[in-house]
Amino acid sequence: MPIIRIDYDKEQIESEEVLRLSHALRDIVSEVTGIQEVFVYADSHEITIKADPLEIFIEMSAHLATDVDALMEEIKKRLSAWKAEVGFTTPINLTIIPMQWKIEIGI
Repeated sequence: MPIIRIDYDKEQIESEEVLRLSHALRDIVSEVTGIQEVFVYADSHEITIKADPLEIFIEMSAHLATDVDALMEEIKKRLSAWKAEVGFTTPINLTIIPMQWKIEIGI
């Protein structure tokens, strides 16, 4: 299950905009990976120094991200199309992090 973490600077972008982005990005990652269980956590930190307005980190199992370049291109293409469609102008930094993890759910 991919996990999306969004760090944003509340001085540069409104939380309502981040919420719109969160829903769109969750849908994009779900469509690209074919996985319905995609979770989003967005946070604006108490202290932010010289940070860009939006940093997005997508963590997913390494076996799902075998071709990180192709995955990045597809997510970037769809995210750019969404931004143009809705008039979202804030620049976004996007990072994909393949993870070697073991998950136990509902313990």
